[in-house]
Amino acid sequence: MEELVKHASVFNRIAPIYNWYFRQQVKNYRSLINRYDDLFQIPSAGAVLDIGCGTGALLYSLAERGYLGTGVDFSDGMLRAAKKSTQDRSIAFVQADVTQGLDFPEKSFDLVLAFYVLHGLSSGLRQKIYAEASRLSRGRILFYDYNQKRRWLTDIAEWAEGGDYFEFVRHGADEMKAYFSRVEVIDTGIQTAFYVCSSK
Repeated sequence: MEELVKHASVFNRIAPIYNWYFRQQVKNYRSLINRYDDLFQIPSAGAVLDIGCGTGALLYSLAERGYLGTGVDFSDGMLRAAKKSTQDRSIAFVQADVTQGLDFPEKSFDLVLAFYVLHGLSSGLRQKIYAEASRLSRGRILFYDYNQKRRWLTDIAEWAEGGDYFEFVRHGADEMKAYFSRVEVIDTGIQTAFYVCSSK
């Protein structure tokens, strides 16, 4: 809990800065979704859960495709920014700690996502997210994060941030295999990847 409180405090402070880049984030997510369209093939008006939704840029991009989005974040500052930036879209936002379990029935969502969330958390918290994502998804889970191809600038930045980046890039995919029936890593860039998981 103390770890998440620390993260929430940081993200509450930087939420206004993140929101400056909202339009650019939406543009980047549109491009990513279009490029990997087959990974987002869920029913029309399918229900999507975004864990660690931040300012809502990813959900905004998915709402443009007609998906019904729900965003969960521990930071009330991020959620305030998200509600403001996405007010012209029907997106639900919930302030909650995913690692403590969410108040949704099993298999509530066609797709569960977490983008750039996992590497910043300890292995213990990541595994709680895997378990909850598996519980809530009707089938597919997409994690978007760093892959094993490290770069020194990212190493320095992540070391300064104090997360668990180094352990995640080494062992993240193996951790996932204990919670999902299938895990496929699809590299999308020099140091990023989709971790495509199927719930058990």
